[in-house]
Amino acid sequence: MPENLTVRTTRSKMPPKGWVRARRIYTFKEPPKPLWKRVLGKIFNYWTLTAFLLILLGSFLTLGYYWFEFSDRIDRRLLSGDVFTASAGIYSAPKTLRKGEAITQQTLLDYLRAAGYIDKNVKADHTRSRYSISENGISIEPGITGTIDGENVFPPVLVKFAKDGKSIASIADQRVGKEVDRVQLEPRILSTIAREGDGRRKTVAFADLPQHLVKAIIVTEDRAFFEHYGVNIRGIARALWSRYEGEDNAALANQGGSSITQQLVKNLLLTRDPTWERKITEAYMSIILETRLSKQEIFTLYVNQIYLGQQAGVSIYGVGEAANIYFGKDVSQLTLAESAFIAGIVRSPNRYGPYKNPEKVTERRNQVLMSMLEVGEITAAEFESARNTKLELKQISSKQDLQGMPYFSQYVVDTLPSIVSDPEALQHLRVYTSIDPDLQRIAYETVVKRLERLDKFFPKQPPGNLNAALVAMRPKTGEIVAMVGGRDYLETQFNRATSAMRQPGSVFKPFVYTAAINSAYDTSSRVFTAATVIKDEKKIFTSGRDTYAPNNYGDTFTNKETTLRDALVKSKNTIAVDVGMQVNIGRVMNLAHKAGLPKVERAYPSMALGTAEATPLNVATGYTMFANLGERVLPMPITRVTAGDGTTKIEPQPDRKQVVRSDVAYILNDIMKDIVNRGTAAQVQGWGFRNEAGKRAYAGKTGTSRDGWFAGFTPELVCVVYVGFDDNADLGMKGSDSAMPIWADFMKAALDLHPEWNGDWQMPATIRKAEIDIRNGSLIRELDGAENATVAAQPTPSPWECPILFPSTAGQNFTVVVHDILETPTNVLCTNYTFTVSYRTGCRQPGYDRTNDGKADPTYFRSSTGTWNILNSAGGTNSLLFGLSNDIITAGDYTGMVKLTSAPIVRPRTPGFMA
Repeated sequence: MPENLTVRTTRSKMPPKGWVRARRIYTFKEPPKPLWKRVLGKIFNYWTLTAFLLILLGSFLTLGYYWFEFSDRIDRRLLSGDVFTASAGIYSAPKTLRKGEAITQQTLLDYLRAAGYIDKNVKADHTRSRYSISENGISIEPGITGTIDGENVFPPVLVKFAKDGKSIASIADQRVGKEVDRVQLEPRILSTIAREGDGRRKTVAFADLPQHLVKAIIVTEDRAFFEHYGVNIRGIARALWSRYEGEDNAALANQGGSSITQQLVKNLLLTRDPTWERKITEAYMSIILETRLSKQEIFTLYVNQIYLGQQAGVSIYGVGEAANIYFGKDVSQLTLAESAFIAGIVRSPNRYGPYKNPEKVTERRNQVLMSMLEVGEITAAEFESARNTKLELKQISSKQDLQGMPYFSQYVVDTLPSIVSDPEALQHLRVYTSIDPDLQRIAYETVVKRLERLDKFFPKQPPGNLNAALVAMRPKTGEIVAMVGGRDYLETQFNRATSAMRQPGSVFKPFVYTAAINSAYDTSSRVFTAATVIKDEKKIFTSGRDTYAPNNYGDTFTNKETTLRDALVKSKNTIAVDVGMQVNIGRVMNLAHKAGLPKVERAYPSMALGTAEATPLNVATGYTMFANLGERVLPMPITRVTAGDGTTKIEPQPDRKQVVRSDVAYILNDIMKDIVNRGTAAQVQGWGFRNEAGKRAYAGKTGTSRDGWFAGFTPELVCVVYVGFDDNADLGMKGSDSAMPIWADFMKAALDLHPEWNGDWQMPATIRKAEIDIRNGSLIRELDGAENATVAAQPTPSPWECPILFPSTAGQNFTVVVHDILETPTNVLCTNYTFTVSYRTGCRQPGYDRTNDGKADPTYFRSSTGTWNILNSAGGTNSLLFGLSNDIITAGDYTGMVKLTSAPIVRPRTPGFMA
């Protein structure tokens, strides 16, 4: 059957030739992976993983290294001790409060606030000194600042006032529970020292800050401060968005991206360089700082550190100082509106300077208030009340607020490096000074009052050109109890007391005569005594190739022999130069330098008249040599330096040096007492300065150069006053008319306040006292210390009168000339004449208005009485200046009479002294 037929073929069953070879599999190729797998493969592989691990390890090591590096820096700067010390600052001397003292309750409160006291009911740090007001008194409770060396130096007291409220009725020491006559109060804070070196900082604690101030700063500077860990990411984003949007007038405008912690790190630990490196370092250190300090501690450091403007060229740091400067308040007493103001100027203090831009700063304050309202920190009612509150800044008054204190404070700051070598330590120390708050107030008020009177004599001078300086020192210790460097610190910060190099004029002459009297111990020149006579005549002196011919004041010479005593008493210029040249003017200048005056490179004859420049402080230092009977004491403005807890670190000691022997200085003091008795300073007796042997001694010397000077002293107080123009114009007024009234006003008040500073010098045993003939200085007889020599009684003269001789030149002072009014034996002194002086003049000087009624005064009549000493010699005239320095008249023919109204007392002539 055909279906079952088997078909045979010759075709091979093997594959075609070459087929096997073409299809033979030598390798296996995996199909390509998807793109995303290929990308991940490139990133995550052995090599990249290795690199990543190495980078991770390097980053960890780097971050770890800088963590420890920055932590160490933070620990050393912020944790090793107080960054800011609350009690640090410059303090005055303690105030002595006396029973019966004329002081009102408000005045005492003002002092306590200036000393850092706050009301007892105010929420603040518990270590603060506090006061509380009762019905008729004030309870005073010192805080931590009242502790020195672990002892509570200032007791808690209860001060009660009299019914009229103008004086103190009683003082009760609450520690012992009994009344006392006087008590010392904590010293007033004069200034603080900022670490930055150019300003002040009053450190506060977090407990001192009112809550609305904390909220205002947080809302303005870093809203998430209490939430983030050092870096405010949301704040950075918000700041960038705000700048992108350009919303310059928005309430949140000008916000920075840096957190409060970052700002603190930048200001305390880094620089202000606008680099990425600094920003990264700042952020990292902020994170580290957050692990070291609490939020309250960080915020407290921040508000104490921030810069908040300037006053009189002095920078203000911290909210404590700002509250005091701008509002005259303690920071704990700030209102909501005032807190918003301070928070508003943090970002740009100079742009929002309140005194220059009151409208702009008020607008900025309102922006802060709006921000606080937006985040719910204040209510709408609080917002409206604060926004409608007028911004009332404290107006600084030199007279009421400063009282010349900044001059002294700056002097102390300049002196501190010589006592404290570590500048970083200064901001942590309490520096106690010698300045007496009451005497400083008296000194400043006296200077200002007297300058205002003197201004009337110089109507053509620019306002403020006439200025003055006053320095008062305790000669035993060198403590400066009062210093006035000018009439207005806000106008000029130049301290004339310490920096004004001026010619002191005749104030220098006592040093010339000291060198002369000291010749008893220095045989290199002629030996001088107070009784040595030199002729008062015109002389020419030679120095090298130069010649010098000085004139006396008024260009007059008596052409008579004059004792050294009378030459200094009457301030004879020619004799002073003659004595200086005979002693050797170089020796005189060396002695003056040892006493504290500046050293000169070369000495000239004119220097005997005070042409070598010196500051008032230099002169006051030099005069301590006289007050201390030959021992010079350098100024010591700082009495103690303690740490913030009151532990004494430094207690300076007086720097004393014996310049001349006590007997030499005593003789000069006795001569300068005669200057007050009958010499160029006799007018000062009108203030009650009368020498009483063994009880009260007042010595001094006037000086007139281009300026007016007076240097006067008691055994316990030296005071020097300078008056002159800042542009160095010639004052044209004697020192007795310009500077001496300031000295007299101040010294009278100072000695009334401190009667224990009165006294007299004990005469050294090496001095011989003798009666001499003043015509030739010859010895009549020696006297014992009792001075009991007597002379025959003289007949009592009858009342006498003589016409006044008026000056012939306009602008001269009123001088009475008396011609031989009594016939008394030679070498006899007649004292205690009582005169009545009467005169009638027309005040015709342009602009002269004695009654201050805006009109030229008509002719007027005036009488004056007083007790005056007149020395009667063998012949000639005796001139008496009756203290009428304000009665400067025009030349003319006016009438006047001086009348002797009581009999004189006749006694031996004042003896000379010989060493």
